[in-house]
Amino acid sequence: MRHPVITALGATTIVLMVLLGALASPSHNEFYHLIGPVRAVVVPVLLNFATEWLVLTLLLAWGRSHQRFNSWVWSVVGIGLSWKIIVDWYVLHDSLVPVVVKTIFLVGVCLIFFAWVAWRSRVQPILYRARQLALPILGFVALSGLMMIAQAVLFSWQARHLNAPRPLHQRTGDSASSARHGRIIWILFDELSYRQVYEHRYQGLDLPAFTQLARTATVFTHTVPSGVYTEQVLPSLIAGHRYDGMRASAAGWPLEVHNRSTGTWETFDPHKTVFQDALDAGYSTAIAGWYNPYCRILPEVLDRCFWTNHTVVPGDMFPERSILWNSEQPIIGHLVNLARSAHLLPRQNAPSTQVRLHQQDYRELAAAGDELLRDSSADFILLHMPIPHPGGIYNRYTGNFEVSHPSYIDNLALCDVYLAHVRRELEENGTWNNSTLVIMGDHSWRVNLFWAKSPEWTEEERIASDNVTFDDRPAYLVKLPGQTTPAHIDEPFESIRTRELFDKLLTGQIETPEQLSAWSLRP
Repeated sequence: MRHPVITALGATTIVLMVLLGALASPSHNEFYHLIGPVRAVVVPVLLNFATEWLVLTLLLAWGRSHQRFNSWVWSVVGIGLSWKIIVDWYVLHDSLVPVVVKTIFLVGVCLIFFAWVAWRSRVQPILYRARQLALPILGFVALSGLMMIAQAVLFSWQARHLNAPRPLHQRTGDSASSARHGRIIWILFDELSYRQVYEHRYQGLDLPAFTQLARTATVFTHTVPSGVYTEQVLPSLIAGHRYDGMRASAAGWPLEVHNRSTGTWETFDPHKTVFQDALDAGYSTAIAGWYNPYCRILPEVLDRCFWTNHTVVPGDMFPERSILWNSEQPIIGHLVNLARSAHLLPRQNAPSTQVRLHQQDYRELAAAGDELLRDSSADFILLHMPIPHPGGIYNRYTGNFEVSHPSYIDNLALCDVYLAHVRRELEENGTWNNSTLVIMGDHSWRVNLFWAKSPEWTEEERIASDNVTFDDRPAYLVKLPGQTTPAHIDEPFESIRTRELFDKLLTGQIETPEQLSAWSLRP
């Protein structure tokens, strides 16, 4: 347990805990939302682990016969591992290391150093005993590291075909179904708040497309969300059952969901969803969606599908980049962060990488959505857009994507721009008047749960949210074919009834605002 190989293995496990843990997690969350090839992420992590393990082993082995060198190695290892444990703790809890913790750690290191200089003969035996205590601890950590490596390799092998295209639904018979009925277009703006759009807009925020739509649509003013996490809410809305948990195998499917009503886990069945209902009613189904791997979990009931979720995985790696490029990133990122902490490099003021990826998601989904909107044969469509979900990706003052301090308010303005674009596309191809639009948020703006704790939180967001007051009502609007007058439904409406609503629309049981209102008031 005290051999340099074992000690180095334990130290390497701590240093790369976040990277390795993401791949070895039994929840498979990292795999589930991954859009690129698995090997582009897994191989770099294993290469980094093997390289660091080898280097540390050589250094510790050399130090056994060179006492002065050994002291310096253990000093660096001790300080580095202590700091890494602190960082890992906060990363695993989705938060940043507080400044006070950084200060305390720095002061502690300085005090130990000065004590060692002033009272070396007294302090050195204490440090030696601390090192002897650390050796068996690192040995046990090494055993955990071996288990994590084994799990990561096993799960990676199971996920090797994660994003291989799965066969879509094959239509038979007459495909020109749109001639028999109008189109139904479901637009889901991620994290769209009713209060921010209609009830209490931020001062100076203009949303003309939402204002125009409300004049010829039914607005639900008190929608009760089915949850606060997109990966749980969308399956709930699609299936019509409230799920409060989800888990997938490393292969990415089938998906298992936890039914809150029955308290049991069950397999998510695509054939028991609103998309199967639409196929049964003679509609052609299509999705262009964000975050959730729709093309992996719903292909059997979709005629067309596109999904994306560009993101940075732990270690500053990108699933779309090469193995060599990703292998360099954990080391480069660590060195850059150290240089910035020491003020050797300036802090970045440009938009973060994640903001640029969020912009890429929007552009790709807007393009995929346009293909569906322009094809009238696609007559039951879900467009799941990554806005106004933070971080902000748009500048509402300039009308472009070059931003320095973006906010949720800017993303609301972009939602309005996109809604106006959708309307223009449908008007140009002559399907606006006879189309049904259901526009909603999956959940409201989660100010107290996430965003107020983010370093990107802005003063205008604080003002808009009434000092971080959470209003859980997502926006929910329905524009029926030929509707020319506004309507409001002010009674609480459970969004989990969305599948039921679509079933009524698909079968022609709701055609007027009065019918919609009467149905919504039924228990």
